[in-house]
Amino acid sequence: MTSCRRNVLLLQLPIPPPGPQAVRHNVPLAAGYLKLFARKRGLENGGCQIEILPPPVANALGDQGLVEEILSREPWLVGFTCYVWNVERTLWIAERLKQARPGLLIVLGGPEITADNHWVLDHPAVDYAVLGEGEQTFVELLERKRKAESGKRTDEVESSVPLSAFRFPLLLTGLDEVSSPYLEGILDAADEQVMFLETMRGCRSHCKFCYYPKGYRRVSLLSPEKIAANLRHAVERGAREVVLLDPTLNQRPDFDGFLRLVARSNPDRQLAFFGELRAEGIDAEGAALLRAANFSEVEIGLQSVEPRAQELMGRKVNLKAFERGARAMLEAGIAVRVDLILGLPGDTADSVRRGIDYLHRSGLYSAVQVFNLSVLPGTEFRREAEALGLKHQARPPYYVLQTPTLALEEMYQLMAEAQDAFGLEYDPVGPPSLEVPENAPGPVAVARIDLDRGPAELPPATRRAQAFTLWLRSADFHSRRHAAAGLIRQVLTDNPHTTLQVILEPFARGTGILPVQGSGTGETPVPPGGLTVATLETFLEACYSSSSYLDLYYGLHPSRLLGAKRLVVLLPREHRARLEPNWIDQVGQYAAVVWRGSAVGEEDSAPREHLVP
Repeated sequence: MTSCRRNVLLLQLPIPPPGPQAVRHNVPLAAGYLKLFARKRGLENGGCQIEILPPPVANALGDQGLVEEILSREPWLVGFTCYVWNVERTLWIAERLKQARPGLLIVLGGPEITADNHWVLDHPAVDYAVLGEGEQTFVELLERKRKAESGKRTDEVESSVPLSAFRFPLLLTGLDEVSSPYLEGILDAADEQVMFLETMRGCRSHCKFCYYPKGYRRVSLLSPEKIAANLRHAVERGAREVVLLDPTLNQRPDFDGFLRLVARSNPDRQLAFFGELRAEGIDAEGAALLRAANFSEVEIGLQSVEPRAQELMGRKVNLKAFERGARAMLEAGIAVRVDLILGLPGDTADSVRRGIDYLHRSGLYSAVQVFNLSVLPGTEFRREAEALGLKHQARPPYYVLQTPTLALEEMYQLMAEAQDAFGLEYDPVGPPSLEVPENAPGPVAVARIDLDRGPAELPPATRRAQAFTLWLRSADFHSRRHAAAGLIRQVLTDNPHTTLQVILEPFARGTGILPVQGSGTGETPVPPGGLTVATLETFLEACYSSSSYLDLYYGLHPSRLLGAKRLVVLLPREHRARLEPNWIDQVGQYAAVVWRGSAVGEEDSAPREHLVP
């Protein structure tokens, strides 16, 4: 077989973290499928070196660091798996790769690659795009490139294989063909002690908000032998959790038999399982089988109680059957996460409130997730958006901004009401993190800069972490505001998809924090460290001089300060009594206020205020 002599690099960028915490569960399963299928077709023996960028590298590096890392591996072709949360960052990186090496081939696949997603398909950095199942198409592309090197002129191959030829999938004959990258040593369930497992590909439902059924033309099941082998691997490798990626678990015709197989493969209950299913199809016997298989949690979709909304989304809900299934699973000891979608066509503010009230009164949940409707590419809702009167974001996450029966402000209010009803905050970012690793191997996660010491330099852009902390100190932030704002803008210009935490630490040399001057004397108080409202506005404006996925993701959240950038004001707790309460309240409108003290564990109930050791 003629050698291909080409390096192929596959990677999957993670869901951007809301803070400095470690990224988890970015398992490049799709890349594993591609590598496995290419191996079975003999391409690795034929000379194609197919590599998956290790998740710890993909998870940690900033934008320019990833560009440098990819180029250092000298690939001939780079393949990206594109999801709603990473596609814009993927294209930014692909563009820089092309600028550095114009001959580098860029291939995109994943749910974001649809025939109607023109802003992605028409991007100049994209050479090939694959719809739906990509394994066979990916191999076909590599094989044709190999034939080009075997003697046929490259320009002839290129003209006979136009870009459009790789926008339509060549389908697998069965799911066993690509299962399992774990068994082949391509992926390892010991990583994070979790296995992502697809036992069914395809869906018989036609929910109009979902892309899934459009990507696959039939339903394929993984054989019982392959399922058992995968689970044995998970047990042997010390995994603790199996996440089943099947779109609707109890849609499979052998559901009861599948659960019995899972239970036999997990005799010591080492593995806890999670999956999505329809509550309407579960009875007491099914719930008992789920529990015997050690399903610790399931996710079920209610979406809406409004008949008109159910009709328009193509998903009817039998509430009595829903209640029977949810109750049976709860009584069996299984945690039940229920989904509601906010912004569905046909829903009104009153009907959404009925759904919230219905769930709250019934108590048929362990947790409730309320999602803003995303009008995703490739879905029926995207195709019908104009006819349905759906106004939505043009870029990810494609949130609906208005329907004929719901205004944007109503959606903000309804999300807040849902949080109050269920006693939780959706997508909380957690307290600010002052425990930022320094002098650790890997990318630089923090830059500490004293603004009063003159011009400051940031670490090289290629060495910065994706989650980055800019820690600034000054006795007078107001006078240094332009320098500080310039540093913030520089971080985001270099790596625009950074999750950025900006810590502002006011202090006076030799005396600690600057107190408020003139309090009680009729004089105008001087904020500590010159942190006036105008100064904070300058910093926040610099933070949002550009926007990324997380900014838009949190854009419809009732707490307007959530996003990919965060201001933190760090103050000594012992000085709190000396500070104007009105000033503290004003700062809380722009930043999280953190009190550094020794009373670890003491509660601090002020909004957006936190206590740290």
